[in-house]
Amino acid sequence: MMKAFRNSVMLILMVALLALPGCGKPATAPQNEGAKAVSSIVVKDGLNRDVKIDGNVESIVSSYGIALHMVVALGAADLIQAIDVPSMKSDFFKATIPQNAQGKSVGSPRELNIEEVAALDPDLVLVPGRNQEMVESLEKRGITVFGVVAETPQELNLTMLNLGKALGREQVAQEFVDYYDQTIKDVKDRLAGLEKSQRPRVYLVGPMGILSTCSSDMYQHELIAMCGGENVAAQLQGKLDGHGWLEIPAEQLITWDPEVILVVQYSGAKPADILNDSRFRNIQAVKDKKVYWFPSDLNPWDYPSPQAVLGVKWLAATLHPDCFENVNMQVEADNFFNRFYGKSFTGMGGKL
Repeated sequence: MMKAFRNSVMLILMVALLALPGCGKPATAPQNEGAKAVSSIVVKDGLNRDVKIDGNVESIVSSYGIALHMVVALGAADLIQAIDVPSMKSDFFKATIPQNAQGKSVGSPRELNIEEVAALDPDLVLVPGRNQEMVESLEKRGITVFGVVAETPQELNLTMLNLGKALGREQVAQEFVDYYDQTIKDVKDRLAGLEKSQRPRVYLVGPMGILSTCSSDMYQHELIAMCGGENVAAQLQGKLDGHGWLEIPAEQLITWDPEVILVVQYSGAKPADILNDSRFRNIQAVKDKKVYWFPSDLNPWDYPSPQAVLGVKWLAATLHPDCFENVNMQVEADNFFNRFYGKSFTGMGGKL
């Protein structure tokens, strides 16, 4: 009788234990490693819109290369279904996102094929926040859309944090923000007390060739300022009511007489084109041969995307080498890439 009683108690205990969370058959792990299971959350996008995310994001479509860089840095490249046409040409994306997504395009940052996006039925679509018409068109179709805006360091950090939350990658997003903030602090500390006369006049060559540059409402302008330089084109915002990439006459560049000229990797020009152009032979940067490629050939470090943190350190060291004598950018790049992309900058074939 006692033995039967004990057996009954044991049976009851076993049933109770199996009913407890974590006991019995293990719960199915989330499909995407590193993502946190969620039911429904609301995040702010770059336009300060409330974006409701229902369940785990398991598929992403992006029409914006900068957004793609963010997704890869957050460790969510495996979620990408389709990308924009310009990004299909990038060696960096060829090495970091799924092959099936590389051959699937939905348009460009300016023009999106909404019908194709709808057919893919993604959990989240990433577009440039400046293209509000695109955002509204997607919303009308009931598609969850996140507008990416990152034209200042603060916007870049905030977008990374909110996108990290949307994708269940909050920890990685916070690690990046901490890394970025520490880099900015280091640069500010090294350049503390810099006089205005010590800030070189800088001209940045944009994507449309030698006579295109960045206005004061772009990340590249912020980048020059935080690295101890003066953007010679900053006045264009007020004088010409310009925004984004602007084209200027050759006479304007000659009048500005920059001390340093930077050429972005995706420009239609090369440093040699400027150095060999007789129109610009009297510009100080040309006379001093301070005309540089802005790194890197793997992915642009002047973009308002995660790898821009390397561009901050490189530009500050280029403009003020005496303040950064102990900085080795090859080592900095390898460490950053290992940490956020899982492979060194050198290992991916990157060159400064």
